[in-house]
Amino acid sequence: QLRDFYIQEAVTYMEQNFQRDLTVEEVADVCKLNRSYFSKLFKENMGCPPQEFLIRLRLSKATELMRTTMLPIGEISVQCGYPNQLHFSRAFKKRYGAAPREWRVQNKR
Repeated sequence: QLRDFYIQEAVTYMEQNFQRDLTVEEVADVCKLNRSYFSKLFKENMGCPPQEFLIRLRLSKATELMRTTMLPIGEISVQCGYPNQLHFSRAFKKRYGAAPREWRVQNKR
C-alpha cells in the first residue's frame, strides 16, 4: 500500500539523518507530501507524531551509545541530534525518568 511506502520511507530517512537538525517539513518533503497530511498519516500508522518518533529514536540511540561506549554525555548528545546538552538532558529525563549520567551508571554493561 502507498501509505505504508511513505511511512517506511520517512522512518528510513529519520534513521539515517537523526544526528542532524531534522524537521518534520523536511521529512514530509522527502516523501513528497504536505506536512499536515504527512503528520496525520504518520501518527495513524506509527501511533505517535513524527516529532515524537524522532525524539524517541534519538534518545534510544543515546542509550545505546551510553551502554556501549565511554563517550562523554556531551558528545553523545551532539551525535544524537542535540547540539544543546541541556535540551538533551531534559528530553532524556522526561523519557527515562533519570538524568543521562544516572541512567548510564544504572545501565552500564
